[in-house]
Amino acid sequence: MNLATYTDPAELYLARGDEVNPNRPLFSGDIFNEVAIPGVQGPGTEIDKGIGMIIAHPCSFRIGQGQLGDRILMAQVRPHTKQGAGAWRTGFLNLMPLTDLTLQSDTTDHNYWVAHLELVGLTSSAELVAAERIACLSERGLNILQQRLTAHLTRTEVPTEMFYEAFAHTFEEADLLEEWTDKLVDAGWTQGSAVAEFETFIRADDPSLQRRLENPSDRPFVRRACRQRAVQIVNP
Repeated sequence: MNLATYTDPAELYLARGDEVNPNRPLFSGDIFNEVAIPGVQGPGTEIDKGIGMIIAHPCSFRIGQGQLGDRILMAQVRPHTKQGAGAWRTGFLNLMPLTDLTLQSDTTDHNYWVAHLELVGLTSSAELVAAERIACLSERGLNILQQRLTAHLTRTEVPTEMFYEAFAHTFEEADLLEEWTDKLVDAGWTQGSAVAEFETFIRADDPSLQRRLENPSDRPFVRRACRQRAVQIVNP
């Protein structure tokens, strides 16, 4: 195995702590504080509620009109012994490094956390919506997560570039939805109604704007269309 790793731990994250935008849709690689993962942590287990990370693909838990499925696949996150960035290339296939997750440094200038990819369960989506989201993985971080998850389950090494190609349109859609929701919420909409309006708009027509995001050359057009429509809604 020669898996991808990081040079700077900051590469793993889109946002941490106060950087996390509450209007960003739930996405793979989102990390939450004080959540239960049935069978892993929380009621009925030996471990209290703790930190957990979404490992499911967003299409598996979003059911349309801004609604989430009842449960979302999560992995337990907990502290780990210090490892250099290079250690992740060949070992620890059942772990996803989350170095500097909390943006708090210890005496070694880092804090060391990992997601345990074998300690997984289905968490209530309602609990996640109410929980504190403490970090979101970056595109690079999520590609590393997908690569490690695949290697852990199948012992197959898939280049991160292939995961990026497969995920790029979902990254784009999440960014557009976050931008759209920010704009509509600022204009007085509820978050739920803003998300539902976005999904109605992006899924209309044939081919839909959502489907057109799969074509890289169509993405600039989709971005413009979404931004123009959001402006029309808040400034009719």
